[in-house]
Amino acid sequence: MFRFLRWSSGSAALLSVTMTVSAIAPVVISAPAVAQTTSPSPSPGAEVNFSDVADDFWARPFIQALAQRNIITGFPNGTFRPQQPVERAEFAAMIAKAFEQEQVRQLAEPGFRDVPDDYWAASEIEEAFQTGFMVGYGGTLFLPEQPIPRAQAITALANGLRLSADGTPAEILRGYYQDAGWIPAYAINPIAAATQANIVVNYPNIRTLNPLQNLTRAEAAALLYQALVRQGKLEPLANNVAATNYIVGRNNAVSQTTSTTTSTSDNRGSTSTTTSTTTATSDTRDSTNTTTSTTSTTEPGDIYALSTLNFTTLSSALKTAGLADTLKGKGPYTVFAPTDEAFAALPKETLNQLLQPENRETLARILRYHVVSGELTSNELKRGELKTLAERPVNIQINPGTNQQIAVNDASVTQPNIQASNGVIHAINEVLIPPDINLSQLEK
Repeated sequence: MFRFLRWSSGSAALLSVTMTVSAIAPVVISAPAVAQTTSPSPSPGAEVNFSDVADDFWARPFIQALAQRNIITGFPNGTFRPQQPVERAEFAAMIAKAFEQEQVRQLAEPGFRDVPDDYWAASEIEEAFQTGFMVGYGGTLFLPEQPIPRAQAITALANGLRLSADGTPAEILRGYYQDAGWIPAYAINPIAAATQANIVVNYPNIRTLNPLQNLTRAEAAALLYQALVRQGKLEPLANNVAATNYIVGRNNAVSQTTSTTTSTSDNRGSTSTTTSTTTATSDTRDSTNTTTSTTSTTEPGDIYALSTLNFTTLSSALKTAGLADTLKGKGPYTVFAPTDEAFAALPKETLNQLLQPENRETLARILRYHVVSGELTSNELKRGELKTLAERPVNIQINPGTNQQIAVNDASVTQPNIQASNGVIHAINEVLIPPDINLSQLEK
């Protein structure tokens, strides 16, 4: 039986600033849940219908199948809230319900500092760690109320099911996803393996992974269903079911019903993208008595670390301006991050001048104009002025139409809610220039 975790009172303040606004917990998490001890029955029970999951909703087959087996449940008012983000604790609870993997490591004392003994998902979080699915953040934190990005969720399933890629992971990913460059280094190997195992489900565009966006409840149902198919615990959806159009690699010759027996290393801290298979690490795969650290670099890094992966010009500018350490700090921060294309749209001479030592302070003022104190996800942004670290406000505009398009001054948010350990990043398509800066007066 999994023991309960211990609480450090000093973690309460840190947790309060790292979590996003939480919605009311669904029925399945209203009290500490008990991990199931038997496999999900392949025979569906009574049909479960949710008022907000229409007959033609893309994920309905996944949601219904798992709800019939009590792996996921809805809310007391009869809704499922398919678009609601899944928190890390909730995903751990789903994993505990869905799988019965053997313990491969022991949670080191004193456990996760931000999970009290009486926390509703304490045992499920510990189980998800000890069976190899999930890991913590630096400093023995789990951040249970933090939404889980898609890359993390897919990585958790691949690690927990001991999947390995057949081929060069980076090449595999480029063949499937048009946004493969956004996949964090820690997730390259496991996402490649999960892709080949037909676990990944992308809606509405099968070639768009959106690895840094938060996982929704509908997406969680789809991933879990496909993982159970991989284990042979559930039957693949029939070919005439519309949802199969979003299963990556569904039409490939990869079997969905043969479970893997290959162990892989967790690749923690590794940025290698060329190893096709790896051997099991001695501390996680062949003993249930080994004590393993709760921390891992396989989870998203700080804002600056993520910028080095996906916003290379911004990363270079932050370093030049002396702001890298700021965005490595505790925060939390909200960063409106110009893409490399946004910086490239500036006159080449202007960008080169900004990166010169004599214009360092001007560059720092411009970059601080992109940073807001506190963590604000797209759902928390409001119309109107928002104060930045440059002491000048930006103007937030929200189009209530399709996809709630967000604009910051004249720039559009092209990818919201890129989760970091110390805040959140929203990618934008233009560089924001404070009104008190004249780029034509830069030092030459």
